[in-house]
Amino acid sequence: MGLLDDVVQGIGKEVSRVQARGQEMMQSFNLQTQLRELEKKKTGKLLEIGRLVTDKYVRGEEIAEDVLKDKANEVAGYESEMQVLQAELDSLKVDTEVPTSKKAEKSAGFHTSPGYECPNCHAPAARDKAFCPSCGESLKRPSSSSSSSDDDVVDVEPNGN
Repeated sequence: MGLLDDVVQGIGKEVSRVQARGQEMMQSFNLQTQLRELEKKKTGKLLEIGRLVTDKYVRGEEIAEDVLKDKANEVAGYESEMQVLQAELDSLKVDTEVPTSKKAEKSAGFHTSPGYECPNCHAPAARDKAFCPSCGESLKRPSSSSSSSDDDVVDVEPNGN
């Protein structure tokens, strides 16, 4: 019964993680939708201001400065709301743009070696790994025969004997 309990408990934890992730993504989607709606309202208000300014200066219509100030304040209010929503969205850190392979690398603890890249695709790679995480090419250079180490031998002049 202990093994079965462990399996059920593990499944329960995974379900909870998936539910939490789903809620985060839904919240992120809702925030993005709210941001788009505010952006539309802001754009509409800016168009309205532009029409009023055109009517005033091109067509010579009488437009009170207070009307323009009120419209500008509405735009500022939209921008303020958008900043709050963007900060909330940034705090969620939902990484929907990150490819699955990169997520797997991160969760597996994959780290690249600075200045080291795959000889095939030139993607950043780790010196201690056998294959490139991007293209799958072998990262180990074919080693020459053991006699190649003789190339590194430096001759020393014999003592004056």
